[in-house]
Amino acid sequence: MAQPAVKFELQKDVSDLKVDIRRLNDKIDGVDQKLSAKIDTVEEKLTAKIDAVEEKLTAKIDAVDQKLNAKIDAVDQRLAGKIDSLRDVVTALAINMEKQFASLDKSIGTLRTARAFDRVWYLLMSAALLGIMARAFKWL
Repeated sequence: MAQPAVKFELQKDVSDLKVDIRRLNDKIDGVDQKLSAKIDTVEEKLTAKIDAVEEKLTAKIDAVDQKLNAKIDAVDQRLAGKIDSLRDVVTALAINMEKQFASLDKSIGTLRTARAFDRVWYLLMSAALLGIMARAFKWL
């Protein structure tokens, strides 16, 4: 008789353990569902926040992009104007230098002509001096 009582108690303990395991499985399933729901809720909230931040930052980036493009265009126009004015100044300088070189060539031409006249004059003066000397020394 001692054995059937032990057997009965063992069966009762095993069935209690099965009931406890089922209850724990049910609790685990409940916790899993709750946590899954919380995770899904947090994921939705965070996704919404990330999307909002993304839109906000995209708008800021676009605004900065437009502002910087406008500044770049302004600098480009200003530099293009300066380059054009510098080109005009250099062109005017080149034309002025050409005129100056032309007048210098003309001056050098007149100077050469004057030097030729001076040589002729010196020759005439020398000839006259030699003529005077020849008469004075009675060579002629």
